[in-house]
Amino acid sequence: MNTFRIYIGFLIGFIFYLNASAQESRYKDLIKPEGISSKKYIVSMSGLGDIEFLKPVNINLGMSFSAGFRVLSKPKLNSGKSVYSSKVVERELYIKPTFGYIYRKRYNTGLFFIPSLAYRHTFYKAFFTEVSIDVGYLYTKLNAPTYERQPDGTFKKVSFGYHNIMVGGKILAGYDFSKNMKTPIAIQFGTGIFYRYPSNQKWIRHIYAELGISYIFRKIKE
Repeated sequence: MNTFRIYIGFLIGFIFYLNASAQESRYKDLIKPEGISSKKYIVSMSGLGDIEFLKPVNINLGMSFSAGFRVLSKPKLNSGKSVYSSKVVERELYIKPTFGYIYRKRYNTGLFFIPSLAYRHTFYKAFFTEVSIDVGYLYTKLNAPTYERQPDGTFKKVSFGYHNIMVGGKILAGYDFSKNMKTPIAIQFGTGIFYRYPSNQKWIRHIYAELGISYIFRKIKE
């Protein structure tokens, strides 16, 4: 009799084990990484502090406005402590057209357009890093009367600005509230470098700091 009870208990326990395993596999199939079937766009506004390495060193302030269009997404699913709490890492590639300005007091205002290629890595806890490559155009509009020396020794007033090529890159870090808290805001800060040409017929290096805020659009694909 005792043997029969032990057998029945073992059988019941085995049935519960099989049922739990089946349910676990079932829910594993149902859990999908967030963002796989969604669209995502980013609109950002940032303050800039540009350091110009001339003699003397100049620090110039400015702002930038950008839009990020995701062209590639490859989320990574990390298993959590439970199959019901999966952890998703977002790995994304963006094209980011950026407009902005840098104001140089008593000299010029630099108006720029930069189409960037950016890789963004968002960890499951919503912290992110972003690295971009920048190639763009800079127009420096003169803020004060400026004169250029002519070949014959005379001086002529310059009534326009200068056209420059910009080449550089930057790295950002921040926190994306839209990932876990469902608030469509992200904050970011970072630093970058760019070279502009021509300026006195040579490349001029700039290092700058950036602090900004972004609005994140997430939309599930139908």
